[in-house]
Amino acid sequence: MLHIKMIDKNICTIIGECVKLHGVKGEFVIRLKEGIRIEDINAGFLHFELDGGLVPFKIKTIREKNATDILVSLYDTDSENRMKRLLASMVYVENADLDTDSDYRDDPASYVGWKVKDITEGDLGEITDVIKISGNPLFVINDRGAELLIPANEDLIDEVDEKNKTIVFVLPEGLLSAND
Repeated sequence: MLHIKMIDKNICTIIGECVKLHGVKGEFVIRLKEGIRIEDINAGFLHFELDGGLVPFKIKTIREKNATDILVSLYDTDSENRMKRLLASMVYVENADLDTDSDYRDDPASYVGWKVKDITEGDLGEITDVIKISGNPLFVINDRGAELLIPANEDLIDEVDEKNKTIVFVLPEGLLSAND
């Protein structure tokens, strides 16, 4: 029986979604998340979210298709059934293989999936979305089923922990109760 080692999501970042097959050479189209560029990816493996876990696939080729899509071929994806199984999967790379020195973190959407804490209230939940309001984007936080909206404002951030994918906020008194 073949055992595939799953990768821990906490050490990875979503770069996009596998949206379709391309051509006859076994390539996939991966639609990159806003703020991610092919230049940011320095990986030998891409990790596809399958059955709730991340499964690594070694990159054979990777090239730019356009500003939002990349074309990727992978080793061990030679059967049509195996290729189709990867379609609609979220695609991750390990944090160490993503160039975080680029302007990647300038996009609040790049924090989707991160945990959020307040310096006084503690754990607040996970960022599930970003509402893009010109000049004042909001993080949408899932707090045990309740939705919190927190401004994606640098002045409110105390700490950004890349390793543990956590943002610690110093929120003004009353902001959390305004979400009730």
